[in-house]
Amino acid sequence: MSSSERKWWSFSWFPKRRFDPDFPLAFWFAGLWFNLKSFLYLCYLYMIGTEPPPYTDSEVVEAVYFGIALLPSLCLGLALWNEKKWAVIPAIVFLVLDTPLLLFHVLRLAEAGFLESGLTRALEFGSLVLNVTAVGWLIKYRAGSGATRLARQ
Repeated sequence: MSSSERKWWSFSWFPKRRFDPDFPLAFWFAGLWFNLKSFLYLCYLYMIGTEPPPYTDSEVVEAVYFGIALLPSLCLGLALWNEKKWAVIPAIVFLVLDTPLLLFHVLRLAEAGFLESGLTRALEFGSLVLNVTAVGWLIKYRAGSGATRLARQ
Protein backbone atom coordinates (compact mmCIF):
# COMPACT_ATOMS: atom_id res chain seq x y z
CA MET A 1 0.00 0.00 0.00
CA SER A 2 1.46 3.37 -1.00
CA SER A 3 1.75 6.24 1.43
CA SER A 4 -0.98 8.16 -0.44
CA GLU A 5 -3.39 5.25 0.06
CA ARG A 6 -2.77 5.01 3.79
CA LYS A 7 -5.39 6.62 5.99
CA TRP A 8 -4.32 9.06 8.68
CA TRP A 9 -5.94 6.83 11.32
CA SER A 10 -4.55 3.46 10.23
CA PHE A 11 -1.82 2.27 12.55
CA SER A 12 0.40 -0.75 12.97
CA TRP A 13 2.22 -1.49 16.21
CA PHE A 14 5.41 -2.52 14.40
CA PRO A 15 5.20 -1.27 10.79
CA LYS A 16 7.63 -2.97 8.42
CA ARG A 17 8.03 0.31 6.52
CA ARG A 18 10.20 1.73 9.35
CA PHE A 19 13.05 -0.52 8.18
CA ASP A 20 13.02 0.80 4.61
CA PRO A 21 16.15 2.79 3.72
CA ASP A 22 14.10 5.86 2.76
CA PHE A 23 12.13 5.97 6.03
CA PRO A 24 12.80 9.33 7.76
CA LEU A 25 15.38 8.74 10.47
CA ALA A 26 13.85 11.49 12.64
CA PHE A 27 10.53 9.59 12.65
CA TRP A 28 12.27 6.32 13.49
CA PHE A 29 14.29 7.79 16.37
CA ALA A 30 11.50 9.96 17.80
CA GLY A 31 8.95 7.15 17.44
CA LEU A 32 11.21 4.78 19.33
CA TRP A 33 11.82 7.38 22.02
CA PHE A 34 8.09 8.08 22.44
CA ASN A 35 7.33 4.36 22.71
CA LEU A 36 10.06 3.99 25.33
CA LYS A 37 8.80 7.10 27.14
CA SER A 38 5.35 5.59 27.50
CA PHE A 39 6.93 2.53 29.13
CA LEU A 40 9.12 4.75 31.35
CA TYR A 41 6.05 6.72 32.46
CA LEU A 42 4.46 3.43 33.50
CA CYS A 43 7.64 2.55 35.42
CA TYR A 44 7.72 5.98 37.08
CA LEU A 45 4.10 5.52 38.19
CA TYR A 46 5.00 2.14 39.62
CA MET A 47 8.04 3.55 41.44
CA ILE A 48 6.02 6.41 42.92
CA GLY A 49 3.39 3.88 44.03
CA THR A 50 5.97 1.83 45.90
CA GLU A 51 6.82 4.78 48.15
CA PRO A 52 4.96 4.68 51.46
CA PRO A 53 2.27 7.34 51.92
CA PRO A 54 1.91 10.21 52.63
CA TYR A 55 3.06 11.52 49.27
CA THR A 56 4.63 14.92 48.86
CA ASP A 57 2.98 17.47 46.60
CA SER A 58 5.74 17.03 44.02
CA GLU A 59 5.19 13.25 43.94
CA VAL A 60 1.47 13.76 43.39
CA VAL A 61 2.14 16.24 40.57
CA GLU A 62 4.57 13.80 38.95
CA ALA A 63 2.17 10.88 39.28
CA VAL A 64 -0.66 12.85 37.70
CA TYR A 65 1.60 14.09 34.90
CA PHE A 66 3.03 10.65 34.14
CA GLY A 67 -0.45 9.13 34.19
CA ILE A 68 -1.76 11.74 31.77
CA ALA A 69 1.32 11.77 29.51
CA LEU A 70 1.48 7.98 29.11
CA LEU A 71 -1.25 7.75 26.46
CA PRO A 72 -0.22 10.72 24.26
CA SER A 73 3.35 9.50 24.35
CA LEU A 74 2.33 6.06 23.12
CA CYS A 75 0.05 7.55 20.44
CA LEU A 76 2.79 9.87 19.18
CA GLY A 77 5.28 7.01 19.07
CA LEU A 78 2.89 4.93 17.00
CA ALA A 79 2.06 7.87 14.73
CA LEU A 80 5.71 8.63 14.05
CA TRP A 81 6.58 4.98 13.37
CA ASN A 82 3.63 4.89 10.98
CA GLU A 83 5.04 7.98 9.26
CA LYS A 84 2.13 10.29 10.05
CA LYS A 85 3.44 13.74 9.19
CA TRP A 86 0.71 15.45 11.23
CA ALA A 87 2.38 14.08 14.40
CA VAL A 88 5.55 16.17 14.03
CA ILE A 89 4.18 19.40 15.51
CA PRO A 90 2.34 17.70 18.43
CA ALA A 91 5.50 15.68 19.14
CA ILE A 92 7.63 18.83 19.25
CA VAL A 93 5.12 20.57 21.53
CA PHE A 94 4.93 17.50 23.77
CA LEU A 95 8.70 17.28 24.13
CA VAL A 96 9.09 21.03 24.74
CA LEU A 97 6.56 20.77 27.58
CA ASP A 98 7.89 17.43 28.81
CA THR A 99 11.56 18.38 29.11
CA PRO A 100 11.17 20.89 32.00
CA LEU A 101 8.86 18.48 33.83
CA LEU A 102 11.35 15.68 33.33
CA LEU A 103 14.10 17.99 34.61
CA PHE A 104 11.93 18.69 37.68
CA HIS A 105 11.63 14.90 38.18
CA VAL A 106 15.41 14.40 37.90
CA LEU A 107 16.12 17.25 40.30
CA ARG A 108 13.60 15.83 42.80
CA LEU A 109 15.33 12.45 42.60
CA ALA A 110 18.73 14.10 43.07
CA GLU A 111 17.48 16.02 46.11
CA ALA A 112 16.12 12.79 47.62
CA GLY A 113 19.47 11.07 47.08
CA PHE A 114 18.30 8.60 44.42
CA LEU A 115 20.95 9.64 41.89
CA GLU A 116 23.87 8.25 43.87
CA SER A 117 24.11 5.28 41.52
CA GLY A 118 26.01 6.03 38.34
CA LEU A 119 23.59 3.91 36.31
CA THR A 120 20.54 5.75 37.62
CA ARG A 121 22.23 9.08 37.01
CA ALA A 122 23.12 8.08 33.44
CA LEU A 123 19.59 6.87 32.70
CA GLU A 124 17.87 9.93 34.15
CA PHE A 125 20.16 12.47 32.50
CA GLY A 126 20.19 10.36 29.34
CA SER A 127 16.43 10.70 29.09
CA LEU A 128 16.82 14.49 29.21
CA VAL A 129 19.43 14.34 26.44
CA LEU A 130 17.16 12.11 24.34
CA ASN A 131 14.28 14.56 24.78
CA VAL A 132 16.40 17.45 23.52
CA THR A 133 17.84 15.34 20.69
CA ALA A 134 14.39 14.21 19.56
CA VAL A 135 13.14 17.82 19.55
CA GLY A 136 16.15 18.84 17.45
CA TRP A 137 15.66 16.03 14.94
CA LEU A 138 11.94 16.74 14.57
CA ILE A 139 12.54 20.48 14.15
CA LYS A 140 15.22 19.75 11.58
CA TYR A 141 12.86 17.37 9.75
CA ARG A 142 10.07 19.97 9.83
CA ALA A 143 12.39 22.71 8.56
CA GLY A 144 13.78 20.41 5.86
CA SER A 145 10.34 19.34 4.64
CA GLY A 146 9.29 22.99 4.47
CA ALA A 147 12.38 23.82 2.40
CA THR A 148 11.64 20.88 0.11
CA ARG A 149 8.07 22.12 -0.45
CA LEU A 150 9.34 25.60 -1.30
CA ALA A 151 11.88 24.16 -3.74
CA ARG A 152 9.13 22.25 -5.56
CA GLN A 153 7.02 25.40 -6.07
